[in-house]
Amino acid sequence: MSYKNERFYKDILTNEQFFIAVKDKKMIKHRYNDKLLFCFWTRESLAKAYLDNLNIEYDKIKTMDIDRFATYELDEMFDEEDEALVNVTDDAEGHEIKIVEATNDLMTDLDNIRIREFVQDVAKTDTVYGLSQKGDRQFMIVYDENDNFDQSHFMPVWSLRKRAEKVAEEDFETFELIDVEGEVFADWLDELRDDNRYVAIDVKPGVVGTIVSAQKLANELTF
Repeated sequence: MSYKNERFYKDILTNEQFFIAVKDKKMIKHRYNDKLLFCFWTRESLAKAYLDNLNIEYDKIKTMDIDRFATYELDEMFDEEDEALVNVTDDAEGHEIKIVEATNDLMTDLDNIRIREFVQDVAKTDTVYGLSQKGDRQFMIVYDENDNFDQSHFMPVWSLRKRAEKVAEEDFETFELIDVEGEVFADWLDELRDDNRYVAIDVKPGVVGTIVSAQKLANELTF
């Protein structure tokens, strides 16, 4: 059975986070089938029970946001062949995964879920939120000057005002939050698609989350 059907996978898709334990700035590992594997948990209570019941010393249990992990930490911390045990306890073996492969699968599934939810939300409200220069009525394109990838230039948009306000306040305080009708956004999306641009959908503070091509999003629009 694919790990995609396991509860731990669905938990991460739902909660968008997992937990690790750290001792002396190093992740706790568990010996399994003569291999030392990294340990991930989808609930903090599982991590604490494992560590306490087996008298394993640790400094802290860290919450890992899946988007921040995939964006900033995955490539720095792990190689393609690195493995982990998910939800190991003192009486459960846990699920053995390849960390990079499983994370990529999770992000692909999350992207598809977020695209679907974005389209559904906008279809209901006929409103899309974005960032603009003061006094302008055009969604802006932002970029990371430290990256040279196509995805580093994108238009951030949100389907719900509360989500947009949180990111705007924390990451784009010099810009203005505006909204447009779905049809107007669809026209802008056509222009982005022609220029091979990208769109960031409902990103979180820190500007992490789903970034897809304008073409991919346009294909899913129902308005």
